[in-house]
Amino acid sequence: MLMKGFAISSHSPADPASAPPPLGLIREEEEEPTRTKHTEEGNMEDRWKKIWMELAFLFASRASGCSRGFVGAFVIDPRNNPVSAGYNGGPRGAIGRLCGGEFCERSRSQIESGTQTEIGCHHAEANALMNAAHRGISVAGCAMIVTTSPCLSCARLIHHAGIREVVTTLGYDGRGAVYLRNVGVKVSVTRLGDGEP
Repeated sequence: MLMKGFAISSHSPADPASAPPPLGLIREEEEEPTRTKHTEEGNMEDRWKKIWMELAFLFASRASGCSRGFVGAFVIDPRNNPVSAGYNGGPRGAIGRLCGGEFCERSRSQIESGTQTEIGCHHAEANALMNAAHRGISVAGCAMIVTTSPCLSCARLIHHAGIREVVTTLGYDGRGAVYLRNVGVKVSVTRLGDGEP
């Protein structure tokens, strides 16, 4: 019985040393090498950057309670596996969905976007890093996908956590991207197709 590239066999007692495992799957022929999701330097392929970015936008739109905007972030290991995720939102376990409980502290205080970032919701990038840390997962050498450019505070956290690349879209606070580039973290901008965020 053949299955695409594999044969099913049963164990033959005649020669136990050379017999295949009982009812195991055996490769009939060597498969063609598949393209990795990262180049040899460990940089993610552009198509995967777009896929992860689309998922980050979807994640943020479903998860974030922030009334000022939806931001999502994924931490992706060098083999293209997600190791952590985060979105902007109120503190874990707090009363209400927003930074002020049922209201946005930033809106109530009329704080301009990109300024006084210590006031308000936790940022997606910080949440993704802390979610990994909470579970004891190292993010050193990973890439971060984030739906907007990190603020300076998040950029510092990203750098010191050992993230090697940040994939983002244009917008928000350019100081974070400048900081990251200056300390050797690769920053790449991914544009999604027409009509997408």
